[in-house]
Amino acid sequence: MIKYRQFRWSARLTGILGMVFFISYFTAEGINSFGLSLHSKDLQVVILFFFLCLIAYVLSWSVEIIGGILLTLTAIFLPYYVYLKTNISHLNSCFYYSLPFLLPGILFITAWWIKVVRKSPKGD
Repeated sequence: MIKYRQFRWSARLTGILGMVFFISYFTAEGINSFGLSLHSKDLQVVILFFFLCLIAYVLSWSVEIIGGILLTLTAIFLPYYVYLKTNISHLNSCFYYSLPFLLPGILFITAWWIKVVRKSPKGD
């Protein structure tokens, strides 16, 4: 049970740090680095992806698997959209937008997996 708690709390803490990182970077320099105006549709989609990540993170506190899967999926689609629709030319730069959400998503899925494995009968 200790491993499950370690993964769950690691996911929760990295999720908080990821949200703070994304909010602080995006409000300080992210909008300018995207080359987006404040009223563009691309900016609205990026903000929508962020709110999906936020909802998935809050959901993952009670249901790890659903929140973890949603975090992982939005972490995949956010940099893909940023790479295709904005003026960021390096795929590595888009990876930095994905990492704060991908890592907690994988940790939540791992915590759920450990919990399921521990509950399974040992006779199989």
